[in-house]
Amino acid sequence: MKINELKWGAALSYTNILLSNVINLVFTPFLLTTLGKSEYGLYTLIGAFVGYMAVLDFGLGNTITRYVAKYRAQNDKQGEQGFLSLAFLIYAVLTVVAVGIGLGMLPILPSVFGRSLTAAELDTASKMFEVLIVNIGLTLFLNAFTAIMSGYEKFVFPRTVTIVRVIARPLAIIILLLMGYKAFAIVVVDTILNVLLLLVNMWFVFGKMKIKVSFQHHNWPFVKEILMFSVFVFINMIVDQVYWRLGQLVVGIFYGAVPVAIFGLGMQFPGYYMNFSTAISGVFLPRATQMCVDNAPTEELDNLFIKTGRIQFIVMGFILSGFILLGKPFVILWAGADCIQVYYIALIAMVPLTIPLIQNVGISILQAKNLHAFRSIMYLIISLVNLGISILLTKEIGMIGAVVGTSISLIIGNIIIINIYYKRKVGLNIPRFFKEVFSRLLPAMLLSVIAGIAVLHIPIGGWLGLAVKGVLFTLVYGAAVWTIGMNPYEKSLFLGPVMGIIKHVKVKN
Repeated sequence: MKINELKWGAALSYTNILLSNVINLVFTPFLLTTLGKSEYGLYTLIGAFVGYMAVLDFGLGNTITRYVAKYRAQNDKQGEQGFLSLAFLIYAVLTVVAVGIGLGMLPILPSVFGRSLTAAELDTASKMFEVLIVNIGLTLFLNAFTAIMSGYEKFVFPRTVTIVRVIARPLAIIILLLMGYKAFAIVVVDTILNVLLLLVNMWFVFGKMKIKVSFQHHNWPFVKEILMFSVFVFINMIVDQVYWRLGQLVVGIFYGAVPVAIFGLGMQFPGYYMNFSTAISGVFLPRATQMCVDNAPTEELDNLFIKTGRIQFIVMGFILSGFILLGKPFVILWAGADCIQVYYIALIAMVPLTIPLIQNVGISILQAKNLHAFRSIMYLIISLVNLGISILLTKEIGMIGAVVGTSISLIIGNIIIINIYYKRKVGLNIPRFFKEVFSRLLPAMLLSVIAGIAVLHIPIGGWLGLAVKGVLFTLVYGAAVWTIGMNPYEKSLFLGPVMGIIKHVKVKN
């Protein structure tokens, strides 16, 4: 059953990501047309500003997953119940703190954005901010129930519910925007959906999984251990917020709502890119935790690291090479020729991001071994460097400077320093990782890019031409990776579902 949950969980994650990315790509031009670049930029800006409050989760989501998996491995139900009671109490406190901080930040909006936003934009921003404060409080508790399900390796139900939400959200927003509502309606829809999602997850955890929370078995000294584990996950969350939201705030402060809209569009693509990678790694934290509790040999962790890294690179290589070749004509058709900077912003972020994304199972291994403190502190320092570089470059060369600063910090922290730590402290065989991941897959990717250049010269324009070129490139990439890059295990992963469908069709006939 566990294996099925892992396989179906990963499959549903990719379905969710593919569906949400396609919907967002189709939905964004509608938002731009309906709202206009100014109001769309305002929505993006306030979303980035409030997003910093999401770190008030303090990393408890990953902490719950880690400790629930640990108690399951030890078959300690009483310990699990006491731990969850403490976690819910901490979440209740954090929710109150989040709402309090949000209300305290509300009066400073005019001083932060007063130079770049009009009075009307500031008024709309304040109203959106008020609703998003409530949204953050709901999200904190929602994270707790999702984390419990992950700790039990229950991936199918939450991902199925998320897919339903992904479909329902744009439908509701389209109806409201066609009725004449603006950006404020979007945050209201998001808040209502979060309430419904929270209730459904509570029903599944308490009703179907029969999870119990005991407030009579508190282990108060354990709070210190929980918080010590969480604080470094929390620091890492701060770094993620700085990496991926800093640029929008810097651009918004210096240049206003319309440039933020363009920058925000560009930074959507690295977000989509990350989602495809984390869909695989996200299901491995419980497994990595159990391996570490069982004192699995480092070689087994190496094998997990390499196996997932190769699968991720097959996917990431396809996305990156496809975007390099077809990203520019896509952006022109999607957002307009005046938004061509979207392509360069996205590409500058995506190229250095590739290495960390194919290694993000390493983060699960660090958390499972409780060795994530160094990574979190190092990333915090690097993020401060990112802040300084981004502000300086944004002043000098415009919005491109913000993403250049992010890319420089990615190379220093997420590629160079962390791989040294993986090798020396964790004991992972990093040279073996790069050799086994890149030895056959990288030549296959480069070959497909070279062959794909010929595809660009096919004399068909518009969306039809882009679709034809995309299909042809997919065939070229698939052929190159299948013949040169993939090993028998990876081919079996692909052939397994295909053969299952064929057998199912034969049985029906």
